[in-house]
Order: sequence, then C-alpha cells, then structure tokens
Amino acid sequence: MYFSEGENWMSFTVLPVMERRQVLLCGTNVYPVPEPHLDRVMDVHDLLYIFSGEQPLAQDEESFSLRTGDLVLLRAGSHHYGTAPCSVNMRSIFIHFNALPGDRSAQALSGEEIDRLNRDNFFVVPTVVHCGQNNLTTRLINAIIDLYWSHRPNKERRLTLMLNLLLDEISAIGRAEDVAQEEWTVAIINLFRKHPERNYSLDELSQIVNMGVRNMSARFREIVGKSIHQYQMDLKLEMAYMDLRSGNLTVGEVADRYGFSDAFYFSKQFKKKFGVNPKQIKSREPSANINRSRVT
Repeated sequence: MYFSEGENWMSFTVLPVMERRQVLLCGTNVYPVPEPHLDRVMDVHDLLYIFSGEQPLAQDEESFSLRTGDLVLLRAGSHHYGTAPCSVNMRSIFIHFNALPGDRSAQALSGEEIDRLNRDNFFVVPTVVHCGQNNLTTRLINAIIDLYWSHRPNKERRLTLMLNLLLDEISAIGRAEDVAQEEWTVAIINLFRKHPERNYSLDELSQIVNMGVRNMSARFREIVGKSIHQYQMDLKLEMAYMDLRSGNLTVGEVADRYGFSDAFYFSKQFKKKFGVNPKQIKSREPSANINRSRVT
C-alpha cells in the first residue's frame, strides 16, 4: 500500500457474514449549536453517515474530516472522539449494531486479500467511504431507520437482512468501485477523497505513487475507466452536489470548497455532469429524510 508522510490511506473492519447481526439503535442527530463528537469507547459498532455538514473526528490513530455524503464505521472497542466542533446544523444518521466473534480491524489489505475474504464470507468494510448522491447505501440507511421505529411483523429478521445488505453495499463501494486491483489506485482515490479542495497535478501524483506520469495515467484509465483528471473532477462534483442539497452553503462557497477558483467554470462543469445548474439544486427543498421526528 502507498502512503504519504505517515498518512495511512486505507483501514478496514473485517466482519464475518452472520445471521446474528442486529441493529441495536438507530436515528438522526441534528446540531444547531456546533459541538465535537463524543469522546468514547463503545462495545458496539457505530455506522455514522453525514447527511449534511462537516464532522471532524478521529478513531484510534486515524483522523478524518467527514463531509456531506461520507460514511464512517467506528469499530466496537476503538477510541473515537471529535477533533473539533461539527459545522452549524450538521445532520448525521447513526446505526449501532452488535459486535460478534471474528470481527477485527485490518490495515492496508491488498486487492487479492479482499477478494479472498469476500469469498470466505466476510464483509471488508473501509473505515470511511463516500456514498455520493442517490446511492443504494443512503436508501438502505433510511429504510433501516424507518423499519427500526415501525411495528411491522418480523422486524428483527428484516433488520438483520437489511443490515447485511448495507454492509455488503459499503464493502462494494470500498472496493474503490472495483479498482483496488492495484493498490496505488486506492492511494490516489483516497487522496482525492481526503483533500477534495486540492487540484492534484499528474506530476504530484506520480511522485506519490512512484510511477512515471505516462504509465500511471494509462494504467489508471485502464483500471478505473476514466482519466485521472476526470475521476478527480467527477468526485468533486458529486461531493458538491451533496453540499448544495444540504442548503447550508452558497454556490460560490461550494465552488471554493472544492477548489474551483472560478464559480462560472464550476457551474459549467456541474451542468455538464448533472444536466442542471447548481443554483437549481440549491433552490430545491431538502429531502424529507432529514426532518424526522426521531432526533436524538
């Protein structure tokens, strides 16, 4: 695995696929007044999805600057805590589920190791993934919350099935959209996710992964199906889309957040990808999913 100046690009939680997985608690949190995430060690796993806003936090030796659309798995037994207050009106969704024998953390797994674990009936869940817009993951999260607070028959069994499906979907996303065939692509992709405000040049990236620019560019396109520039641009725009949907930032602020010095260029690229202007997304009503009565 490739690292840069002490930063570890990928850690995982390996979970055996078991029928005894249970959703223990879930709901939404809203923070009108910014405050840090709780400093704690839990005996259950905590899936935390950032619906809108920002949440800086750390787990053991890793620090994350979570933004809209990010999902983090805080492992049972780990020490996790906020490194700074969240943003104003940050909204997050959490799902607590039970830890079972065989659950473990892992660092820097190769693509071959991940494939082997999948074949052996394990979920390999990255610590942080970006779910993007309209992803099956976000729909499953909201469906689990709806079901948990309902009085439907066979609720516990259905929750277990949906939780396993959610973990499987997160594992698939964390497979770097099936690009972890070569580990250096994971390093580049997670660099883009960790610092979406940066615009990395091919020369910078080639030094990080220790490859020639021409070979790196050709291999990345072959594995991912996009050029490095296009992948970086698409990721920025997807994250910008989620921020605009939250309604908390202006178009100019979102453009600046993702490294677009020219708001007009940002709007042009946004419309090219999504077919609408960013102002149209900004003017839409926020999803009803963030306005639940079950706020903890």
